[in-house]
Amino acid sequence: MSQCTCSYSTGCQPITPWMDKITSAQMEQIRKNFSSVKLMNDKPFALPEGTPAAPVKPSPVVIELGNVAPFRTGYARIDNAITDALRGKSQELKDSVYDIIRSDFLPNNVHGVEETDRLARISLGVEKAEYLANQFIDEASRDSFMEAMKSIARIGMEGKRVGSCKMEYQVKHVIGLDGNGYVHEDSRGEINYAMEKYSPETYAEYKKLLNSSGEDTMESAMFSIRWGLKNFELVAAGRPGYQKYKDEQYEKLYQVKLDRTFSGSDTSSKEKFLASIKEKLEANRNLQLDLFMNQLAQMTKAPGGYLVSRRMVLSGRA
Repeated sequence: MSQCTCSYSTGCQPITPWMDKITSAQMEQIRKNFSSVKLMNDKPFALPEGTPAAPVKPSPVVIELGNVAPFRTGYARIDNAITDALRGKSQELKDSVYDIIRSDFLPNNVHGVEETDRLARISLGVEKAEYLANQFIDEASRDSFMEAMKSIARIGMEGKRVGSCKMEYQVKHVIGLDGNGYVHEDSRGEINYAMEKYSPETYAEYKKLLNSSGEDTMESAMFSIRWGLKNFELVAAGRPGYQKYKDEQYEKLYQVKLDRTFSGSDTSSKEKFLASIKEKLEANRNLQLDLFMNQLAQMTKAPGGYLVSRRMVLSGRA
């Protein structure tokens, strides 16, 4: 792994004491501005009458964190299957599912995480999804939910490192949603497909307008839309071919093999699931055990059968 250069690895910088930064003349001026005799309180400190002699134990403070934001990949068939499975379910379940996607399948920052551990974490995420499906998802949508979660795991498997700390995945960063939370395929995909097929010279002009990462800019998007409005018949003619192309993209994704480090975990109950994960860790001591033990600790703290807790209970001493 190349040397990390992200903000997490800059290390501590030496701090110069403030007295070393000022001159003797400035120090003398500071002394003049302070009284040479300390003001003292002549009256001894006394507790108000009626104060109990024994210290009062403070009540624990409960902090409720915000919900885990939904994560959508832009693959409509995948995202909408998860939306259907979670509709009407508890916020705790939604938090657990979207935390798996964000933290296990598609983490943005992988500082200090070796590739073996990243792939094993994807495997753990699949098992966590399987556990949630068995415990909370209706049987009618369980299979489609798991296929969608495994598909996102496959996107994670195909992720590429940028430097040593950041990850890039084949997901769309701008998603079109309707009022029911469903993802719709970007119609410009049809336009660009038809443009490339029927007007390669125009498509070459369009490609020049993309940014350095190959993503659309405002200028390239408007260029594409204007071409589509002027060539509606060509877009319609290319639609069957574009649909076949989309099917091939999904099929290609379904063929990606998943990591199997945690495969076959016992998902019949939370206690057995956590014990099974711990047992598999014992058999894979080449992993960064602290990374996965922290996950086990967090899942243990989660209420009920869920895997993510939005509540933190803080206690202190008087």
